[in-house]
Amino acid sequence: MSTPPKQALVFIGSNGFILLPLGVFLLMAVYLFVFQQAFDLLGLAMGGFIGMMLGALLCKNKALYWQYIIAGFASPLSGTVVAILMASGMFSVMMKSAGVADGLIWLGAYSGVQGGWFCAFTFIATAILATATGSSIGSIFTAVPLFFAAGTSLSADPSMLAGAILSGAIFGDNLAPVSDVTVISASTQRYRRKTGLAELGGVVASRYPYALLAAALILPFYVLFGAQTMPPGNHAFAQGSPLGLIMLLPVAILVYVAIRTQNVFSALIAGLLSGCAIGLLAGRFDVSALLHIQQGQISGFFYTGLANMSSTIMLCLTLFGIAGLFEYSGMLERFSARLSQHAISNSARGAETVMAAGALLSSCAFASVTSAALILFGPIGDEIGGRQHIHPYRRANIMSAMVNSLPVVMPFSAFIFLVMGAISSQPQHELVTPFTLLTATLYPWSLLLVFAFSIYYGIGRRYEGNNGEPSSTPPSHSEERKA
Repeated sequence: MSTPPKQALVFIGSNGFILLPLGVFLLMAVYLFVFQQAFDLLGLAMGGFIGMMLGALLCKNKALYWQYIIAGFASPLSGTVVAILMASGMFSVMMKSAGVADGLIWLGAYSGVQGGWFCAFTFIATAILATATGSSIGSIFTAVPLFFAAGTSLSADPSMLAGAILSGAIFGDNLAPVSDVTVISASTQRYRRKTGLAELGGVVASRYPYALLAAALILPFYVLFGAQTMPPGNHAFAQGSPLGLIMLLPVAILVYVAIRTQNVFSALIAGLLSGCAIGLLAGRFDVSALLHIQQGQISGFFYTGLANMSSTIMLCLTLFGIAGLFEYSGMLERFSARLSQHAISNSARGAETVMAAGALLSSCAFASVTSAALILFGPIGDEIGGRQHIHPYRRANIMSAMVNSLPVVMPFSAFIFLVMGAISSQPQHELVTPFTLLTATLYPWSLLLVFAFSIYYGIGRRYEGNNGEPSSTPPSHSEERKA
């Protein structure tokens, strides 16, 4: 498909109606998440497409309007993200089917942890689970039935326990190589001194120090303040199985290949193939778990992984369509230029501040649907940071951290609704409210502080070197002219 010409669109009444698709999308997000408490990504995609149709009715050059949207659907970035999501969906379901959580529960059961120590253990276990599967939502719904009842029976404070689960899920959402947040944050950042996008392996490797520091800062707080004073109940603590721990090997292989080859597809294939082999040899699943067809019904983690990602893929396509509308109409370029020309953006620290604030506010606007916020703000952050020669890894890390920080714990956040729904049938769930989760979910706060400190003092700031390599110093004026 040829790239359409960039040309401003004209609308009946006001050219501001180009924002109508995004406006309808945001209204649908508020309606579903806040008023109906329905976390439905396909519903969001529907809202965005309805907005596109309404915008087309008001646009005078309708053919060009749809050309721009279709160009967004078919962009290389859109295709890359969709392909990665398909593969990562399979990997995620495979890890869940293999019972990684069983191994983590076994560790807790035989370590004798309780009270605040159990909250800290739950955070670590959920973080490993979320990093392994790349699914924050799946990790929440897996961890709550496994750890919540057991934790409250072992004197863990219900709110702190729920906060530890959500914190662990966000840790994985921010760091996992197969997380949509990690993928999109990397895929929206371009090099200026060589061709290509930020490599996923490099982004993950550069993100580890920040993620681990933020995690280390909160563990003492869960230990000290995670216990409740009331006596434990009589809920049985699930024993789990140590064999589940063997499925962490495919995760290690995936991460190693991603860093070594700088190719996410190679890494995902390596993770899937090694996971299949290890899972079968260890007896964690049989061949029918891979793909099974009976009486016309298809099952297995290859099929289920794709099915589970279908709503996320539809949401991504819808948002890429809106992004295409903004890009080819010139609106995105004009908005980026206006932000970049602002006085605060004329330094590396200022540019990083604008990127961080923009990503954070975008995530708030999307009720913490982090993938949506990054798809739309990622290209803007790329322009702002790229003009100051900030390395693509650094740009990706800042924006990923911000969408996973404060917006996650706001009372209207989709993640808060998910946790409240997941614990609704658990003992002592009535002690947990959106407002207690605001202060009990410590990792997003810690992530915000770590990156605020890093941006202000320039710690970890890297610029793009002559061949795209990370450099501690910005390029000279002569190097800029050559580039």
